[in-house]
Amino acid sequence: MPVPPTLFTMVNDPATNPPPRFAGITLRAFLIGTLLIPLNCYWVEFTEVVTEGTDLAAMSLIIGAVFSLFVLLCVNGLLKRIAPRWMFSQVELMFIYIMQTVSIGISGIGMMQFLVPTLGNAYYYENGSNGWKDLFHRAIPRFLTPDPEVLNKFYRGNSELNLEYLAGWAGPIFWWTAFILVLVGSMLCLNVILRKQWSDNEKLSFPIVYLPLELTRTDPEGGHIWNKPIFWIAFLIPCVLESMASLNYLYPGLPALPLKPSTLPNLSRDIHTPPWSALGDSLNLSFYPMVIGLTYFLPVEVSFSAWFFYLFAKMQDVAATALGFRADGVSPAMARIPYHGEQGAGAFLAFTLLGFWSYRKYLSAIIGKAFGEREFKDLPDDEEAIPYRVAVFGFLIGFGLMVSLAIASGMSVTAALLLFGFYFVFAITFTRIRAEAGLPWGFQPWTTPHDLILNVGNGRSNFDLNTLTSMAYFRWFDTDYRCLAMPHQLEGLKIASSTTGPARINPRQLFWVILWASLVGILASWWALLSIYYHYGAATGNVNGWRTSMGSEPFNALSDWIKNKETFQSDRVWGVFGGMAFTGFLMAMRLRFFWWPFHPVGYVIAETFTMNWLWCATAVGWLIKTLIMRYGGIRMFRAGIPFFIGLILGDYVIASLWALIGLWLGIPTYRAFPI
Repeated sequence: MPVPPTLFTMVNDPATNPPPRFAGITLRAFLIGTLLIPLNCYWVEFTEVVTEGTDLAAMSLIIGAVFSLFVLLCVNGLLKRIAPRWMFSQVELMFIYIMQTVSIGISGIGMMQFLVPTLGNAYYYENGSNGWKDLFHRAIPRFLTPDPEVLNKFYRGNSELNLEYLAGWAGPIFWWTAFILVLVGSMLCLNVILRKQWSDNEKLSFPIVYLPLELTRTDPEGGHIWNKPIFWIAFLIPCVLESMASLNYLYPGLPALPLKPSTLPNLSRDIHTPPWSALGDSLNLSFYPMVIGLTYFLPVEVSFSAWFFYLFAKMQDVAATALGFRADGVSPAMARIPYHGEQGAGAFLAFTLLGFWSYRKYLSAIIGKAFGEREFKDLPDDEEAIPYRVAVFGFLIGFGLMVSLAIASGMSVTAALLLFGFYFVFAITFTRIRAEAGLPWGFQPWTTPHDLILNVGNGRSNFDLNTLTSMAYFRWFDTDYRCLAMPHQLEGLKIASSTTGPARINPRQLFWVILWASLVGILASWWALLSIYYHYGAATGNVNGWRTSMGSEPFNALSDWIKNKETFQSDRVWGVFGGMAFTGFLMAMRLRFFWWPFHPVGYVIAETFTMNWLWCATAVGWLIKTLIMRYGGIRMFRAGIPFFIGLILGDYVIASLWALIGLWLGIPTYRAFPI
């Protein structure tokens, strides 16, 4: 049977749209993009680990990548005056930009910054009080961890990275580099499978790609954004405000206007009377310029739902307290009501699984083509980064390799399949959230895949010591999703299909460029982190203690898994089902009723930590856009784009400049983001 035309949009029909011309990456773009990666990775690690400045890698719109693009655009402006023929094209700029986004994130929170201390902390921080040696040292997968003999200087510092230390780290560097490369490669294959459905068929908004595309657009309507006074006015607003805050940080006597939660009053912190005391310190005020700017590019129903469901989640705590579920003496099952972690896990599962069901014909066509079914052999994939057959089998092979490494480290087959199965469902949901909501940063639910298996599913009582220990060593990438690679890859594919001019990015080249940039980013992060820790000491006060401590979290959890063999608790499972059911209800209502104001992505986000610092600024951005759309319409919205791009860029550029000052002087500087 022929492929139904409704499965894919008709943009690829050669009868109506001739195939676009593709431009490959130039040698200079490849070299510049490659050389920038280790520079940016070291900048990220030094700023976040040593000077404890702005988080340069943890943002959805990566600060280091945006600043690199800004510098190249300034160079382009100079070249336009002195050597126009040497100017960078939009395709070149976007190749370089994408190389930075897919590599810098690997160096950040939840990735290399958590992996490196995890590999040594089980040895260095073992003592009589925690008893780690007797509990699980015999089950540690030695080939995944460094030689304990080279760890003393790693934690105490006052040394330099040398061949002896590198030899002690050679095994884990090899195996974990291979694992991360397979992990990001598998995500890239999934993105190829999902790209057309999300980008072309559903036309998701992809707010994160607005800034790089608008700044580099070659044929903008109404003139270049750089020539608009409104853009520069907006650019200067955060430059002034963030500079005042930075100077105030260094010289407290100087005035500054508060912008972030740590400098603004909290609306609920001083409420101590039940049931409203259940709000805790959750009502943080914030007025980040870049949050207001990014919110401008969100659909209003998405930005509204983001802050509405955050407050809705807090009201659940108030209701639970009012009904006596938080009173002294109640059972643990009742005290957990309303099961925020479980709700969040259920929402993440349902958002992807129900989404797959809604476009099952699309997925069936791709899988059918991959397995050579005759009716799908003409399904077009010429403009994808790789053919669908390669994407499907690439993911399956990558999944198998990761499961195999986990099994080799001691994990049971069942645990490995469950862990990576749940993890990729969560990763797909997180990526979909970015494509629809594009918030400045994002988190996973409180109940992660590890928690689903070991706590909700009571796996801690059903798995042996080797499995539990192995799961602890595979916990670093399941702790914080802010630097997850998959959304950056999909945004890169979206940028490739959205570049303007006589030709756009060749997606087949982009696939290999992303993998190359990822490999360079992994190796650069190893070099940067090991160099920094051997010099400053991972256990000293010279570095950010939180990042070092996160390397002990897997082993604190492992101790709990070993010591406390909890019985199965069905109430937690029902909490997961409740989150799934409510997400399904919101998705169904949105499909059935055009007027329905609540977007399910808002609920999915609400049961994470994402909105704690963002809800107020997001509400401000939503209100501004709502008023503009209501009283000015689409024409005023388009006229406002330069202003809000300027807000974002100004906030990022000035934060980057102050981070560079900290790098230059070797001193702590003001953290513009997150708090």
